Amino acid sequence: MNISRIVGLGLAASLAFAAVGCGSQNDGASTAPSSISILESGGSSGESIAEAYGKPFTATTGVKLVQETPTDLGKLEAMVKSGNVTAELVELGGANVQMALERDLIQPLDWDAIDPEPMTAEAKTEYGFGYQTFALYMGGRADAKPITTWAEFFDTERQPGKRAIPTYSSYALPIALLADGVKPEDLYPLDVDRALAFLESVSDDLLLWEAASQTPQMLESNEAVYAATWDNVRASDGFQVSFENAVRELSFFVIPKGAKHVDQANQLLHEMSKLENQTVAAELIPVAGPSPDLMGSLTPEVVAEMPANPAFADTQATYDYEWWAANAADVTERWTQFKLEKLG
Repeated sequence: MNISRIVGLGLAASLAFAAVGCGSQNDGASTAPSSISILESGGSSGESIAEAYGKPFTATTGVKLVQETPTDLGKLEAMVKSGNVTAELVELGGANVQMALERDLIQPLDWDAIDPEPMTAEAKTEYGFGYQTFALYMGGRADAKPITTWAEFFDTERQPGKRAIPTYSSYALPIALLADGVKPEDLYPLDVDRALAFLESVSDDLLLWEAASQTPQMLESNEAVYAATWDNVRASDGFQVSFENAVRELSFFVIPKGAKHVDQANQLLHEMSKLENQTVAAELIPVAGPSPDLMGSLTPEVVAEMPANPAFADTQATYDYEWWAANAADVTERWTQFKLEKLG
C-alpha cells in the first residue's frame, strides 16, 4: 500500500482540488470497447487488482483492463465536469464517496446488472462497491515490548523510542483518541481538541510518514520502535504486529456520471464479487474482499497476516465516512497548523 492510497482514498487531494467548467454527460451506452480504464490507488493494491480481477475480466469479456494511478476525488470531478470521462470505475475512500455524491459526480450502481455473488452489507451500497477492507494497525520491532493497544503503543515509559504515525489527520487523530482511552464504539464524533492535546503530550517521540512503505525500514533501522501501518509490516518478515484496536476502512469503486462503458464496468464489478477472485487477491495482499465466506477460503498463514480479519472486529474501530465528509476541511486545516507548530 502506497502514498496514493493515503492521499487518494483519504482527504488531502480532494481538499486541494479546484473545480473546472461543466460539460455534457454521456449516458453510458456504447458498443463493447477493446479496453476500459479504471482509476485506482496503485502499488500492491493495483497489482492485486490486475491479477485477481483484471485477468478473469479480460478472459471472460475479451476487453483489456487499463489501470491508471493515482486516484483522487479531484480527478473524478475534473473528468465529470469537463464531460471527458475516461475512467469507467474510480476507487475512493468512503468519505470521498460521500463528497462525490454531494457534488453529483457518480451514478447509482445497477446491482441487478452486476449480479454479485454474496457480499457483506457494508460493501454493497447504492453508489459504491466496497471491494476491499484494510486496517491501520500496530507494528513493532521484534525486540520491543509486545503491544495490543494504542495506549501501549504511545507509552514511552514502558518502551522508550520513537513512534511512527501517518502524517494525515484522518488516521493520526483516531488512534490518538483510542490511546487516550476512548472506546472504539465511542470514537465518533471525533474530539479533535482531545486528540491534539494527546499528540502534543507525546510530540517529542513522534515521527510522521507519508507512505506506509516507509515503515518497515523505519523499524529495521531502529529509527522507530513502533509504527502505525497497513500491510507493509508483517510477522512473516520478523516484526511484531497487533491487529487488535486497529482502525478499519473500506475502499470503494464508483461509476462516474458520463461513463461510456457501464456494461463493462458492471462486468468487472461482478468479477470483484467472486469469492475465487478475492481469494487470489488476498494471497497477494493481506486485505479482505467483500465475500462473507472469504476467510474460510484462505489458508491459516494468509489469515494470520490479515489485519481486517473479522475475528478482531469487536476490538477494532471503524472509519466514519459521513463525519469526515462533513468535517474534513476544518480538521485538516487545524491538523496542518498543529504539525507546523508542534511537530515541525
